[in-house]
Amino acid sequence: MRRHRVVVADDHPVYRDGLVRHWADSDRIEVVGSSGDGVQALELILRERPDVAVLDLRLPGMDGLSVLGQLRDRGSRTRVLILTAYVDSSTVFRAFSLGARGFMEKVASFEEIADAVTIIAEGRTVMASVAQDIIADELREREGREARPSLTTREIEILRLAAEGNSSQQIAVGLHISIATVKTHLQHIYEKLGVGDRAAAVAQALRSGILS
Repeated sequence: MRRHRVVVADDHPVYRDGLVRHWADSDRIEVVGSSGDGVQALELILRERPDVAVLDLRLPGMDGLSVLGQLRDRGSRTRVLILTAYVDSSTVFRAFSLGARGFMEKVASFEEIADAVTIIAEGRTVMASVAQDIIADELREREGREARPSLTTREIEILRLAAEGNSSQQIAVGLHISIATVKTHLQHIYEKLGVGDRAAAVAQALRSGILS
């Protein structure tokens, strides 16, 4: 069985050294280098060209996502497993968009991480259950944002005043614009929201999250 060549980058020396020692006698993983600094980790990965790099997100010098981005930009064939104690939706989403092949929490055992390294080295993807949930939530949120009609700041301002019960005349006076301008904005709002009147526009804006 071929041993997969791995670089480990983590700023906590106890955790990093523990992982390296645990894999010292592994019949499937060969650690070819380790680092506690992002810049050094990038240089090490580019030099050694390991099958997999295990990267912590919080590295001094250059964080894990920046290292990941540099590897992508330089055409590195090393697959990356992000290993972190901190998980949030934007980070998980950005890590995979930058080319990460795995995302795990540090609460995972060393053997679980070894399994993930093996899976990633074989060309597959590993994602902790918490990351799966986060990705699903982020995709739903992004889909909602993309589906939401785009109104200008002025159009939202006018629609909010209309929702508060102001007439076109009152809106015009309050914003120091003409009634004709208010009506033109309202017509544009109706067209963008796909509705035919003020009440429907307000209702659609509330459903879409444009007004809250």
